[in-house]
Amino acid sequence: AEVTLGGVDTNQLSSKTMMANDVDGLFFIGEVVDVTGWLGGYNFQWAWSSAWVAGQYV
Repeated sequence: AEVTLGGVDTNQLSSKTMMANDVDGLFFIGEVVDVTGWLGGYNFQWAWSSAWVAGQYV
């Protein structure tokens, strides 16, 4: 699988919590967020890392 462009704009999220700026308690993680990287497992790392960050604040 490849990461593709599109998804929730990172400008609409807190980079420290992954929570939406406009809706308290709404978090977005992983490939639903508009983050594009190299192939080779980086999408898995992003999914796990963003989930860990969001989990600290849920």
